[in-house]
Amino acid sequence: MLLDIAQLRLEIVAAGGTLVPVDGVSIGVDRGRTLALVGESGCGKTLTCLAVAGLLAPNIRVAGGHIRLGGQALEPDAGEARALRRRQVGMIFQDPTNSLNPVRTIGWQVAEAFVLRAGLSRRAAQGRAIELLELVGIPEPRRRARSYPHELSGGMNQRAMIAMAVAGDPSLLIADEATTALDVTIQAQILELLRRLQRELAMAIVFVTHDLATVAQMADDVAVMYAGRIVERAPVRALFKAPRHPYTKGLLGSLPGRDARGLALDAIPGTVPPLWAMPAGCGFAPRCPRAGDRCAAAKPPLAPVGDATAAACFHPVPA
Repeated sequence: MLLDIAQLRLEIVAAGGTLVPVDGVSIGVDRGRTLALVGESGCGKTLTCLAVAGLLAPNIRVAGGHIRLGGQALEPDAGEARALRRRQVGMIFQDPTNSLNPVRTIGWQVAEAFVLRAGLSRRAAQGRAIELLELVGIPEPRRRARSYPHELSGGMNQRAMIAMAVAGDPSLLIADEATTALDVTIQAQILELLRRLQRELAMAIVFVTHDLATVAQMADDVAVMYAGRIVERAPVRALFKAPRHPYTKGLLGSLPGRDARGLALDAIPGTVPPLWAMPAGCGFAPRCPRAGDRCAAAKPPLAPVGDATAAACFHPVPA
């Protein structure tokens, strides 16, 4: 297992007390495979990934569990862990226009990734940056390398950010809502680009999204998050064929279908509980049609419910 996260707990230190946005998350992904991390906004997907990348805000701490990359522990403040992250972890952020440096050219920023990750000289890094811009599909890469982010389209900026993320051949790529702000045509091109780069570089990918259609295209395995916990984990085909957690079933049931044109979409009632008002038991219990007394009193552990599927539910959906 290239990336191994076990029982990860994150705490936000706030004036009113301690909040727990990520509570006991366990996921993993190996080289050449893609894990989709799925869930509504605010469920802890991005914070989990920022913990892997070592980019948590100062008021957020790792309070439990471990993160290992290639068998080496990524301790929050260890110098060796920072060096390992710099060499082996690339990250595509949600908004490329705001994530890129507006006063540096695209070529400079991609070259900087080669300098930091691969230890190349600035001259050598500039040459590699142009090659990589061409690899990710940016036309006239030598000229575009001299452009600033505001001079490029959203799709071109996204390609530039992908180039920065894969410069130096990291073993792990984290794509955090990498296609959310793009139109459908550009989104399809970016997904195909990521698949091609994965084949060529043998990367593991953690693909963060709330778009289940994208999950079906990209993922080998899926981990569904709700209220800071993994509620279901399964191979992508098994999850779409027979979701076992009521939340996953609700998500899939809300997708529009060709045979349901003109009909109202199914919806999950209620909203995700805020961090300061989490239920004592299962976080999904107040919205769940299968919940019972036990669900309100205790948090269900993530346990096997089939050959390759695990669900955190006392009353899983029958297969």
